[in-house]
Amino acid sequence: MKTFSLLVVVATAVVVAYPVATSAQGSGYPIGDPMNEPHVQELGAWAVAEHVKQAHDGLKFSKVVSGDEQSDAGVKYHLVIEALNISGKQGKYEAILVEEVRSNTRTLISFGPAK
Repeated sequence: MKTFSLLVVVATAVVVAYPVATSAQGSGYPIGDPMNEPHVQELGAWAVAEHVKQAHDGLKFSKVVSGDEQSDAGVKYHLVIEALNISGKQGKYEAILVEEVRSNTRTLISFGPAK
C-alpha cells in the first residue's frame, strides 16, 4: 500500500510540474507592432547581415513582419523577416537571436526559411 501511495504522489507531482516547466520554455511575448518598432527592425537587419556573412547568399533585408521576445539572462527574439534573395524574389525567413544588453552583444542562433 505504501508503494502505491508513493506512486500516486510522484505521478501527481509530475502532472502538476510538467506544464509549469514547459510553459517557461514557451515562445515568449508577441511583439505588438514590429513594423513600428525601430529596435526590432534594427535587430532584423542585423540578423540578415550576420546570416549573409556566414552564407554569402546575398539576401537583402526588407522588414520584420512579426515576432516574439522572451526575457531571461538576455532577450531572446524569434523574428519573421521579409528579405529579397539575390534574384530579387521576396521571401520570409525566421531568425532566432539573443541580445544581451549588459555586455552589448548579439548572437544569431538560427536563420532559415520561414515555415
